[in-house]
Amino acid sequence: MALAAVLAAPAAAMTGTPVRGGVVGPVEAAGTARTLPADDTAGNHARATDAREAAVDRTAATATALAGVPGYAGVAVDYDAATVTVSWKGHAPAQVSRLLQQAPVNVEVRRTVFSEAELRAASTRLLDGQRAAHGPDAVLAVLPAADYAGLVAEVSRDSAVATRPDLTEHLERAAGVPVRATLVDGGVQSTAGSRRDDQAPWHAGGAIATADGTDYCSTGFSIVTPEGHRLVTAAHCNERVGDVVRDGTGQRLGTVTDRALHLDAQLIDPVGGPKTAAAVFGGPWDAAPGDKSYSFPVTKVQRPAVGQNICSSGAVTGEHCATIQATDIAWTCGDETCHGFRASRDDGGVTVGGGDSGGPMYIVIGGEAYARGMIDGGSNRRSCGRTSLPTQCFSYVYGIPMVDILEHWDARIDT
Repeated sequence: MALAAVLAAPAAAMTGTPVRGGVVGPVEAAGTARTLPADDTAGNHARATDAREAAVDRTAATATALAGVPGYAGVAVDYDAATVTVSWKGHAPAQVSRLLQQAPVNVEVRRTVFSEAELRAASTRLLDGQRAAHGPDAVLAVLPAADYAGLVAEVSRDSAVATRPDLTEHLERAAGVPVRATLVDGGVQSTAGSRRDDQAPWHAGGAIATADGTDYCSTGFSIVTPEGHRLVTAAHCNERVGDVVRDGTGQRLGTVTDRALHLDAQLIDPVGGPKTAAAVFGGPWDAAPGDKSYSFPVTKVQRPAVGQNICSSGAVTGEHCATIQATDIAWTCGDETCHGFRASRDDGGVTVGGGDSGGPMYIVIGGEAYARGMIDGGSNRRSCGRTSLPTQCFSYVYGIPMVDILEHWDARIDT
């Protein structure tokens, strides 16, 4: 995964007048991710909260499935208010109208100036141009403004471009849309650096290591491509197709078969049979098989939405859960511009560390993991605490959506 330096805080909350709909009554039932005490007020409240959050996530999954439809801008959730906000340029299609009427939680529709596709193209133009002119460490990340009326560019305060008196105008010319520049320290770096002794069938979140057993990356979700079962991990973890990949004890895990640099993703053909477990390692990095959070089966895949809970699980630092602060954020990954999402904790605590690159990002509902992304990088350094080996940790985690990885390889999530 990537190691990175400090990035600016997320943009302000959405503004504008919402169009409201949805059912304000009972939320449909759902399972919980943790065992709760029976017949007590706190437990009952926790179960109701988990059921509400699960219903919000299901509604958000229906809304984010519309990504790619002309006019789609983004989706955000508010668990406390049991509300899903769908942002759209122009008139929203019939699917959104049905969601307003049929969703088990509140749905709000907000009109925007730009669509996701327009802002993605603009952020790519901005990053590609600034990387070519000033190097990869000038503009560190670009994300949609909260109201989708333009972009927020996070510019390294140490770069030459940051001293330009016409910085905003310069960035707007490059992007072709309104831009708000924010000066920040450091940048996004990869976190290629236990779940160290996995074996076939392989799990997501296990160690990838050198022949002498030095961990440097993590395995991601297993997927099923037209060529068969594969493990996903970050492309910056290896150099080329054909590279041999080993686990934390040095035993052969598999061979790199495919790479997609614009997603910073690669596929591993694992050894053994059955090849994959369709499961993720959860809990701390040193969780034992008897721990209730040691492993979760993977059952579905969801596109991430702003405000959703998400957990990342790497071989070096273990599982960390956070809140998605921005989607369709752009950053430099190698020589390419990657697009994905960024998450952090309210308390600014650790969400990821070196050696976690390529690991799975998910949410657990009813004891099952819903796949949402692949760990790609981190920023804003923090003290790690206990880890499987000395490393650097960060409070921001960057992820590549699993739906994008699946679409690229015409694959499905392994369940």
